[in-house]
Amino acid sequence: MRRLCGLLPLLLLSACASQHLGGPPPVSAESQAPHIKDEDIHADLIRQMLNNGQYYAALAHIQDQQRSGGSDELTLLEADARSHLGQLVQADALYRQLLDSRYAAQAYHGLGRLYVGSDLTVAIRNLAKAVERAPTEVDFRNDLGYALMEAGRYTEANLQLSTAAELAPNQLTSRNNLIILMILEGHEVAVQQLAQEGASAATPERLKELRETAQSIRDKQKVRAAQAARPAR
Repeated sequence: MRRLCGLLPLLLLSACASQHLGGPPPVSAESQAPHIKDEDIHADLIRQMLNNGQYYAALAHIQDQQRSGGSDELTLLEADARSHLGQLVQADALYRQLLDSRYAAQAYHGLGRLYVGSDLTVAIRNLAKAVERAPTEVDFRNDLGYALMEAGRYTEANLQLSTAAELAPNQLTSRNNLIILMILEGHEVAVQQLAQEGASAATPERLKELRETAQSIRDKQKVRAAQAARPAR
């Protein structure tokens, strides 16, 4: 989830002032380009490490880049790395630093994922804010739909997962999440139809795994219901 904005009048004004005061000449856009390119290369390298599960290596590169100055992008990458490493308190604090930045959608998404395992209400609230800010981001809708599904809010989950599936028709995650939802709702005809749709049909083995996931969600729902029914001490 890097745009650069240059204000030509401001650059010209700075150049005139520098010449008048006898100061050093302004730095040209051309001389800045290699530095900017290096930053982009390092950010892409860090993202690749995160995608490959090299979280410690990614964090080391982030810390190396931060020695020459931080940025919102580096903060987001660090939050993601620490989230994957289970450093939830640090990740939470880093994501919250970005809630008023241009990375707010990604930060809310990160916060939502942090709390899926411990507090579904908080997770859903943050994931919904991420979707509000980036309504075409498929991963955000998938994660929100899955959290709603775990919470037993199937109608709302259907809206999010169906939208994700239409935004990315060839993405298997969206299709598989919808299959899980149909299993939970007992719509077996829809399960079979979805399993055969698209370029890659779900194998019997894959369908078995999705049914096991649905059962796991049911079990979690029962545990939460039992906990909610206990009288307060």
